Amino acid sequence: MASLMAKEIYAVSGISPITGILDSPSKIGLSGKTNIDQLPPDYSILEPHLYAINDTFYAYTTRGCRNRCAWCGVPTIEPAYIEYIDIKPTIKKLRKEYGDKSTLRLMDNNVLSSRELPRIVDDLEELGFGRGQSTENMPRRHRAIDFNQGLDASFVSEKTMKLLSRLEIRPMRIAFDRLSEKRIYVRALTIAKDYGVNEFSNYMLYNFKDGPRDLYERLIVNIRLNEEWASDRGQLSGKIFSYPMRYAPIDDPDGTGQNKRRDYVEKPLSGHHDWLSLPKWTKRFVRNIELMKGVAHGAISPTASLAWRTIGQTFEEFMTNLYMPEELIRNRNKHERRIYQFEPQRRPGSGKIEEFREFMLGLLKSRDDRFSFFHNAVSENSLAEIRRGIEESEDEEIIRWLKLYLKN
Repeated sequence: MASLMAKEIYAVSGISPITGILDSPSKIGLSGKTNIDQLPPDYSILEPHLYAINDTFYAYTTRGCRNRCAWCGVPTIEPAYIEYIDIKPTIKKLRKEYGDKSTLRLMDNNVLSSRELPRIVDDLEELGFGRGQSTENMPRRHRAIDFNQGLDASFVSEKTMKLLSRLEIRPMRIAFDRLSEKRIYVRALTIAKDYGVNEFSNYMLYNFKDGPRDLYERLIVNIRLNEEWASDRGQLSGKIFSYPMRYAPIDDPDGTGQNKRRDYVEKPLSGHHDWLSLPKWTKRFVRNIELMKGVAHGAISPTASLAWRTIGQTFEEFMTNLYMPEELIRNRNKHERRIYQFEPQRRPGSGKIEEFREFMLGLLKSRDDRFSFFHNAVSENSLAEIRRGIEESEDEEIIRWLKLYLKN
């Protein structure tokens, strides 16, 4: 926040924040030349029940990123790319003070673009995070590395994976932010899997300059890969968890204050737009994506049949899901008649989900005043707008569905 909103902070407080990396004591009025940013973190000031520190080290082996993606805050927070940080002294000191930990969570933003990658891998092996290595204290636990900010698919190659395969990476995170990068993305996953990686947790940016169709097509890529990797018995030999991540602005070029709003979407279009063929993001759609992925702890399930159930077997189903009341999404087992393979045993639901899809798809295809009225009532994800729609409508079917949006 200090780096991304320095002007706003100064405007309301008169305080000039320290921006970028805190790498010099002089930035906070101290003497000396110690790189503060590379000091071992003091875990004693954190509450273990609030922060995942019980069995995890946090560190950087690089800083910054060579890419300057328009949606990203890294160029502002970490403006200079630092190709190598020796983390061995930090981890050794932390082990001495807090005991050994089995997970090393590296917060590097683009480690694979470093020309020092071989040296970094050597360091990580020396610290005990090579493939198959375990903690030295009892009971022994398998060690693992999590490149938490993700690995750049464009740098995943036979050469880099030969290096990374020496490490116990679990899970591997590879972003899939644009459909235009499909070939690079699939190639990266295929190479990684060939080198023994079998668990992926992949971020998927949406609500930037994409639309719902773009995200749906990217989700399908992951689902089909999961289907391809599944064995004859339905067990996954490799699995991809898809994590849609909603874009919110980090700058404020027009002075509207949108960078202070977490529910940002582009300027809404009217209900007379062709929402089935050329949909754009609305606050309702964004909200429903967050609800869909919440079913699997923030991800879309790697089990293909359950993933299809979550997003929809067709793009038309996906669009009806984006309009769907929260009550139906949150309580799918209660309201969905269809039974899906691999889901826990249950009785068929009420069928309201199927009824809503039929109703909504009819409206989407009609593109008439009735659709426009319903779309405008629900797209802002506003209870006030929904209540206004109920008061102003004389259409009993529309009123019946609008009332369901109030049941949250």
